[in-house]
Amino acid sequence: MKKILLSISALATMLATTATFSACSSDDEQQSSTATLIINASKGDYGSGSGTRAIVLDNDAIVTKWSKGDNVYAYKEGWSALIGTLNPKENSSNNNTKLDGNIAKGNLKVGDNLEFITPRNTWDYSGQDGTIPTISSKYDYATARVQVTFFDQNDKVYGTTAKFATQQAIVKYNLYYMDGQTQRPLNATSLSIVAESGKLVKSRSLDGKDVVYGGLEITPTDATNVFYVALRNENADKDKYTLTAKVGDGTIYTSTSPNYHTYPYTSYYNHNVIMSVYDDTHTERDVYQSKVDETW
Repeated sequence: MKKILLSISALATMLATTATFSACSSDDEQQSSTATLIINASKGDYGSGSGTRAIVLDNDAIVTKWSKGDNVYAYKEGWSALIGTLNPKENSSNNNTKLDGNIAKGNLKVGDNLEFITPRNTWDYSGQDGTIPTISSKYDYATARVQVTFFDQNDKVYGTTAKFATQQAIVKYNLYYMDGQTQRPLNATSLSIVAESGKLVKSRSLDGKDVVYGGLEITPTDATNVFYVALRNENADKDKYTLTAKVGDGTIYTSTSPNYHTYPYTSYYNHNVIMSVYDDTHTERDVYQSKVDETW
């Protein structure tokens, strides 16, 4: 009987040990499903040829800073799945910082690529108000790709430096009208912008497969003659732009750029625009050219 009791006791101990081991294994699997991603990030100012993050005006130049509240969204390669959100570890006075945050590790391995986007993961240029702070918080889109380089035993993941590339230009439009021979500021309550090519981006999917083209409508909080606008034009060539402004009494002013422009991403342009009252009294059409005689 004693032998039987000892066997039962041994069995009970074995079962308890097995149960404990199983629980630990389950806990380990649960803990390893997430990891802390740590990445160095670098960006430049508009006009410097590289990307930016938070943007501020400094003597009419656009410079960049990172703040702890900035969001950087991490995706699997190809933008197939959002796996986490990163933030700068501290505020910066320049364009370099260190990002970290929890990600869903899944089957991530050394050599895999990750895609990053900031400041939002909804890529949309509509709803602008013509100010730099709003562009900084919503429309200063920048993307980066990093490669996973190392995993450590503390569920930390490391990768190559994230070099963010800016995905639009910023254009400053200073609106004026002619009062006789005098140039005066045109304080507008709204400004619309269209491109001749029709390739001005209103919104796009992260992978760029779905793009909505059209005009942008900028609505400031108060009437102003200065509009800062984030523009992404996907036309492969130079383009002409038509601006239409509305003032408080309902008068419509318009102007079409006399020359074709190209706005490379990362660039910052300053345009003085002389606008005229919209004239809807005539239209234009092509005329037939002179007769051409030809023998076949």
